[in-house]
Amino acid sequence: MADIVRPAGPVDVAIIAFDEPKFDGSVAAAIADLVADGTVRILDIVLVNKDADGEVTLIEVTDVDGDGIPDLIALQGDIPGLLSETDAGLAVEEMPNNTAIALLAWENTWLVRAGQAIRNNGGTLVAFERIPAEDVQAALDAGDE
Repeated sequence: MADIVRPAGPVDVAIIAFDEPKFDGSVAAAIADLVADGTVRILDIVLVNKDADGEVTLIEVTDVDGDGIPDLIALQGDIPGLLSETDAGLAVEEMPNNTAIALLAWENTWLVRAGQAIRNNGGTLVAFERIPAEDVQAALDAGDE
């Protein structure tokens, strides 16, 4: 079992929908690369599949890189807002048949050192907004016209 740690960087949670899911291993490989590079630390992954008959299969992932050894860290204490069966249940209600979703929670370990340096220099985060990649691409495309 992994050491018990407390996340030191900001934690993001995402729900990703897969219409007509066709999993070829590339998503898992990309996530494993981010973990191996130290960019993120995966805190929780839950996969949910809803088949053609509405039958739901829920899988909690513990082996991110597929080597047979659990990779997810054990969290010290309870961190509100991380994934729960309630989260998965709410997501399932909205899922059409023949779809899948992935619920992910990850720590942005790339920001631990920079965040500490910012705090040590009196900085405080006052606003944060993520711009979806599709919006960035649309703005770039509009600028090309």
